[in-house]
Amino acid sequence: MRNPLSRSRLRRLRPTRLRASLRKRETLDLFAMPVPGPGPTADPARSLEDATAEVLRQMRRDYPKDLNERKIGILLARLDDPADQTLIIRDEHGEPCGYCHITRGDTVNARIRFPLRVRPHQAYLWDDHVFIAHRRRGLHAFSIARRIELLEQEGRTEALTIISRPNVASRTSYAAFGMVRRRELVYVPDLKRTFALPTSRKVPGV
Repeated sequence: MRNPLSRSRLRRLRPTRLRASLRKRETLDLFAMPVPGPGPTADPARSLEDATAEVLRQMRRDYPKDLNERKIGILLARLDDPADQTLIIRDEHGEPCGYCHITRGDTVNARIRFPLRVRPHQAYLWDDHVFIAHRRRGLHAFSIARRIELLEQEGRTEALTIISRPNVASRTSYAAFGMVRRRELVYVPDLKRTFALPTSRKVPGV
């Protein structure tokens, strides 16, 4: 992967400004997981279903602190993008408890402005969220396991995800599925750019 930040732009930055910008950096990791993998199987009492505008608006009403107006607008807009699949996480009682996504083609992580190549044998798992009232019930791990099962049914052999270093909960959930670190990503908000760096296979913080 090419570094989106050019060397010429780096040279134009004053050293003091560059150092100040780098102090605000966020470090993330790009991980790959085998499909099928070593993780737990999905609980058949729970389900993932394609999101609809009706269900998303219901979740906005039921969980206003988890799902604000800005986020519900983003989720509704994603329904019109054929490249992205937005899924609702339902528990064993049929209650919508959160959402998650699958993308099956090249994409961009818009928050960190990082272009991600997704090959035909791969899929990208991203923007997973379980509402606060339903956490610590294994629903996030379920959503990963079920998506991996869906990818296996399609004949795909690898899943990708990007996780910020401070997000220990997500890193722990995904670690059970055999994730291997492929790239270290350094996002510099002041520059609105992400550096993609080669990395060892050791997974930090898990």
